[in-house]
Amino acid sequence: MYNCKHLIPLFVSSLRNISIPVTVYFLDNGSQDGTADAVAHAISELPFEAYCLRSLRNNGFARGMNLLSRQGKGDFLFLLNPDTEIRPGCLEHLLARAESDARIGICEARQTPREHPKAVEGATGETTWCSGAAALIRRKAFEEAGTFDEVLYFMYCEDVDLSWKMWLNGWKCIYVPDAVVRHVTQDLMPGKRRTLENYFSFRNSLFLFYRFGSWGERRVLKNFLWKRFLSSAYSVRSKILFAIAFIEHIRYIPYLLQTRKTWSGRKHDWIRLEETSLAN
Repeated sequence: MYNCKHLIPLFVSSLRNISIPVTVYFLDNGSQDGTADAVAHAISELPFEAYCLRSLRNNGFARGMNLLSRQGKGDFLFLLNPDTEIRPGCLEHLLARAESDARIGICEARQTPREHPKAVEGATGETTWCSGAAALIRRKAFEEAGTFDEVLYFMYCEDVDLSWKMWLNGWKCIYVPDAVVRHVTQDLMPGKRRTLENYFSFRNSLFLFYRFGSWGERRVLKNFLWKRFLSSAYSVRSKILFAIAFIEHIRYIPYLLQTRKTWSGRKHDWIRLEETSLAN
């Protein structure tokens, strides 16, 4: 959590909809607006164990979730963004689906009012990747995939990266429509400046191509770069931001090439670059 004090009352209140035993850990990433104090006050009324941890700096999503994952020992981890409100039965539906198949690595809840545009196999719920905004992860699968890559990802695309590693390791990524959360995404917040979001989304999309893409899929990357730099879809200011992100991503190339050896050459039907921000 980072500077989201205004979201805490509804977020924490919605956790009371959980009817199964859980232990909840909150991590404040160096907020300066009183978020940590708001959480500490709100969780005193929850009907289960809850702890508020504080960091002196903003760890970002990937490192923050990795830190939280080490706090408990349960077989499952439930990831939930502070800009969500969990509906009754959400976690229960996710857990029931995960326990129905030992090869399910991650289950994603349905987000309202807006969903990510990606394919889902109707009969099985299998999907290309699962959003980390509201997802139940099997700890064994999480650890086998190497957890979130906190070297590359501060925010955005880390959930795609993790999902694809799970698919390549023989785990399944499942969408569970009966599990519902309300998610107030950035584009639904009036007046919200999205400079950091646009920066990391652009840069991290390149990381996905380096790690999982192939020369045969270069058209996806070409179209992505053409739209960002040469089309009229983005302002001059945005194009300057993308140029900075492009230059900055170069320092990660040695690490990407090194880690690519683990994942490249291993294809899977559910690894689809065209269903990520590379195709937006």
